[in-house]
Amino acid sequence: MEEFVTSLMVSAASEMGDKTQLLVLAFAAQAPLAVVASGVLGGLLTTNLLAAFIGTGIGMALPLAPIRLAAGVLFLVFAGWTLWGPNESESEGEDECKGHLRSPLAVACAFFMAELGDKTQLCALTLAARYQSFLPVWLGASAGMILAISLAIGVGYFIGSRIPEAALKWLSASVFAVFGVITLITALQGL
Repeated sequence: MEEFVTSLMVSAASEMGDKTQLLVLAFAAQAPLAVVASGVLGGLLTTNLLAAFIGTGIGMALPLAPIRLAAGVLFLVFAGWTLWGPNESESEGEDECKGHLRSPLAVACAFFMAELGDKTQLCALTLAARYQSFLPVWLGASAGMILAISLAIGVGYFIGSRIPEAALKWLSASVFAVFGVITLITALQGL
């Protein structure tokens, strides 16, 4: 259960203010909701499946203590990336996808490509390696992304741009930092 809850919270936090969350808002403004929802669901389940599978394999191949230390450091890096990384609202995929959103497959492919190597996918990979647990991490990471993306669509639809991007970034960075510190403390206690 810990793997699922942690994956859910970390994925939801990492998706806040992320380029794929903003991309989904753009999709929702241009395409029918059913097309966007089914396409995004397919894309996020696939990216998280890939990340959890690779991460679990890494976790089984390497000793647990170094993985936990690396995971803690990565979470702190993600906190910094969230605050000081490139402005993700200027996503390249956003312009490329305009006008091509007539099928869920097009949305899924665009989402998948935008998510490859993104911090949300790297978080799922890191958690799967840390816990050496495929299914709970995959389900938790997917559920977290669904929550964040659903929130983004709802917020975008109902209140638009009234919530400052900076507030979302600070909230996400704080969650990363907390998980990073907890993971490092746990790893250091196990040495």
